[in-house]
Amino acid sequence: MLTGPTSYSKITDKTTPTNNTNTMNTTLQPNTKRTVWTPDHDEVLKVRFHTDYLHDIASHIGCTRSTVCRHARRLGLKKKNPSGRNRDARAFILMEYPNLAYQEMAERTGLNKHTITRIARELGLERTEEQLRDIRSRRRKELIQKERRRIIFGLDQRTNIKVVSNNQKIRLRGSLKRLGYILGTDGHTFFYYPGLTRHPVKEANGKELGFTFLPLPTACAEETEDYSASPAASANGQTIN
Repeated sequence: MLTGPTSYSKITDKTTPTNNTNTMNTTLQPNTKRTVWTPDHDEVLKVRFHTDYLHDIASHIGCTRSTVCRHARRLGLKKKNPSGRNRDARAFILMEYPNLAYQEMAERTGLNKHTITRIARELGLERTEEQLRDIRSRRRKELIQKERRRIIFGLDQRTNIKVVSNNQKIRLRGSLKRLGYILGTDGHTFFYYPGLTRHPVKEANGKELGFTFLPLPTACAEETEDYSASPAASANGQTIN
């Protein structure tokens, strides 16, 4: 029992080794000493490979995860019971492999593309030429649609694919819709309603490109009289039959 104030330095003097050199060596040694793989490590790997995570095995042996993977391949070890996420991914890949590209499956499962490729190879999956053509065709159509939407909203394309024959017309159509003009079902007629701030320059440019500008029919104008003429309102894709 302590009977009076005792400084922290006195306590540590009794409990801390005086050999500072040995203490530093003990601390730094795990980071500087390289583990030499032995047959005993092979046995540990064989026992724990199918039940433990690779990083846990690496921590136990005192090496990196890549080292464990390398020796597992050397010993011909393969995971028989994949983890929950990989198990679900395998089932998904088995079902969707004929329909989806590798990148699409990677995005939906949360795995990277290389892992998807490896799992497909382990499952022995193959695609027919027709399936490959269908996937490429669908992916290209989806990409073209995305690029068209970017042009409509006045954004630059992300690819060099030619998706429209008249970029200026597409951009102006999107700009007019954002300003509150209502596009008719024919795709060429724009309607303006009372209270809309009109833009003569854009209308003149639109007429040169083949657009027509007309006042909104009375019945429709009454419905929109109390409705905000903001760009957000017109961006909902209103059309006039």
